[in-house]
Amino acid sequence: MASEKSFTPPHYEQPVPNFIERSLNGPQEYVDFIPESHLRIWYNNQTEGYANHYHNALEIIVCAENQYIIITNNRTYTLNVGDILIIPPFMLHELHSRPSGARFIYLIDIDMLRCFQDFKTLDPVLMDPYLCTASTCPEIYRHIYDSLMQMADTYFSHKIFWETSIYSTLLDIMLTIGVNYYTKTSTDDANPSGDKQTENYVMFTNLLNFIDAHYADDLTLEQAADYIGFSKYHFTRLFKQHTNTTFHNYLCHKRIQAAQAMLTADMNLPVTDIAFRIGFNNLTTFSRCFNRYTGCSPTEYRNKLRQEEI
Repeated sequence: MASEKSFTPPHYEQPVPNFIERSLNGPQEYVDFIPESHLRIWYNNQTEGYANHYHNALEIIVCAENQYIIITNNRTYTLNVGDILIIPPFMLHELHSRPSGARFIYLIDIDMLRCFQDFKTLDPVLMDPYLCTASTCPEIYRHIYDSLMQMADTYFSHKIFWETSIYSTLLDIMLTIGVNYYTKTSTDDANPSGDKQTENYVMFTNLLNFIDAHYADDLTLEQAADYIGFSKYHFTRLFKQHTNTTFHNYLCHKRIQAAQAMLTADMNLPVTDIAFRIGFNNLTTFSRCFNRYTGCSPTEYRNKLRQEEI
């Protein structure tokens, strides 16, 4: 692959020169953030694509010229100028560019944001790529787009407190997405009152925090339904309404996130131990679920990490 610098207009040069390398080990990309920071942004007008891969950073793509194509979660997204796609951490995705065109690409470590309790309520939003365009998100699109452009301006100007400023803007973006999402899904009523929206939001926030605290247990749908005082049928319908997925899929999603963190943190912890620690009763089920979300087995995932350390 040709170097990014040779493709970059002068006013979008990286604040710190000669540090960006894109490194793939199998499907896993090792993100080289700008030194002493937790993010990088760049203006990319490369004509070649990028193979199917994943990383532990949140990725945001804003199409600036022509089109950009992203294939992820068995779906193809064709971004036109101004369109935004947010790709959650660890999600496999493949990039295809046109013979000409440009886009802004943001890679951001969001682990620090997980200390906020209500940030967990964004997990259902980020189980799939989040497409934000003038037609898909008319209420919030302009604010999200302008905020992302502000983040890019701050990054390339590299003024004092640039990283803090970018994360402040990112938090506002996530807040805007979250409020919009829960306003739309908080109730079956056509015109819900503010009190009803708040009541449903608090209830569902408590549920997601309950799942987050107990995903490693032998947690069942019936237990989750009992926790918020609903019948199994009503809970199933409500959960699908709020998350666009099933309780089982969401629970597996939470467990695999935890497994990836454990595999990364302790290279010597047996895979079988990890499976039982996060709530799986056997290694076969764990491996099947892990492969579904990451594209490789737990052992393959760990071996890639070990090879990178050599």
